[in-house]
Amino acid sequence: MRIKRLNLKKSDQIFRKAIKVIPYGSQTYSKGVKAFSDGASPKFLAKGKGCEVWDVDGNKYIDYVMGNQPLILGYADQDVNRAVTKQLNLGSTFSVSNKLELDVSELMIKHIPGAEAVRFGKNGADANSIAVRMSRAITKRDHIAFCGYHGWHDWFIGTTDLNAGIPKFNEQLAHSFSYNDIASLNKIFKRYKDKIACVIMEPITVAGPKSSPNGSTKWKDFNSKKNFLTEVKDLCKKNGALLVFDEVVTGFRYDMGGAQKMYEITPDLSCFAKAMSNGIPVSAITGKKKYMKYLESTFFSFTYGGDCVGLAAAKACINKLEKKNVIDHLYKVGRKLKNGMNNIIEMHGLSELLECSGYPCRTVMTIKNYKKYSKPLIVKTLIQQELMKRGVLWSQYHSMSYSHKNSHIETSLNAFEDSFKILKKIVMNNKNIENYLHGKPCETVFTRVADFQSVATSQKLKIR
Repeated sequence: MRIKRLNLKKSDQIFRKAIKVIPYGSQTYSKGVKAFSDGASPKFLAKGKGCEVWDVDGNKYIDYVMGNQPLILGYADQDVNRAVTKQLNLGSTFSVSNKLELDVSELMIKHIPGAEAVRFGKNGADANSIAVRMSRAITKRDHIAFCGYHGWHDWFIGTTDLNAGIPKFNEQLAHSFSYNDIASLNKIFKRYKDKIACVIMEPITVAGPKSSPNGSTKWKDFNSKKNFLTEVKDLCKKNGALLVFDEVVTGFRYDMGGAQKMYEITPDLSCFAKAMSNGIPVSAITGKKKYMKYLESTFFSFTYGGDCVGLAAAKACINKLEKKNVIDHLYKVGRKLKNGMNNIIEMHGLSELLECSGYPCRTVMTIKNYKKYSKPLIVKTLIQQELMKRGVLWSQYHSMSYSHKNSHIETSLNAFEDSFKILKKIVMNNKNIENYLHGKPCETVFTRVADFQSVATSQKLKIR
């Protein structure tokens, strides 16, 4: 079915003004014209409610990006809004501490296995960066090993091609390893013997940790007594390095206690943000008391560290996640979307090109190399374009929320089916996808610079 192009006139007008005064035209790379096709996608949203958003031209969408994943309850959740409004009337930032700091700390300690003490920041990158600084202070070592995306600060971005302005020594101290490849991490420990302060990693990427060779070789959806994460922890202990879990994405989404609770693996330090406060900025560094005490001498202090608006949102959000069994709902609707999408993909003979992968609470559209269609970003752009025209806001992953209901999933699956039909027709006729695009192709935000000591080829990651 042929659908008219979106009317994006007002959105484009605002962007032409914005680009003159806002470098890149957006505050976040993954909200701008690299992640969303320029000419086929809205550049400015005006409002949101639940899992639905409206752009400045009045177009309505079912949203699967959900503000880059923090909106676990949905836009403008009434319980979080009520808590924030109440706190604003009392005051947002005080001259000394506020009891909310204790309230939210106790909530996190209640749910997170590795949390014995807590400190707050505003962004996930804040928590990850202080975790690295603490690890260096504790171990008296400078090198780190990492796996995943961990924020915009020097130690991580220095390893990418967006490293302008970052002193070279940073990339010489940070070494990337591959998920589910314990040999790649072991290689780093051997090369930098007694120099690695910590291993910081996302405990779940798209897939979960693979079981050890002496056990099942299948991918595990839930707990396995011996898997990649247990091997990482063993290597850290053997080499005197701290284990840091970056649970910015997994925390309060995959499980109330994060991936560490799912897999019964307690890290030394862990970092949370996103879903803990439903989109109101706050983050947290948690960990064992014997390590967290180093925050008394390792500097981590800023005016908005105890901002009560974010803490009020976190308190309301975490309580609602528990009371309403929100995570069970995420898995239920996410499974319906994932299974439905893969059935449609198979039905249209696109399984060699597409697959919906990952845990139901947050799935990803995997785009594979297939014949002449070896440019995943071009395929992504076409699917995104056709979904947008059918009222689905999409950027390759599906961040489920409490506001996504069965009706939203069914409407979305119809949109996916229409989009896949168009893709199938192009593929079957051996046509070039570029000829069917209304706007510019999506781009990769940055490219990982290969760590020549441990990784053979560069990896492309999308900033979150």
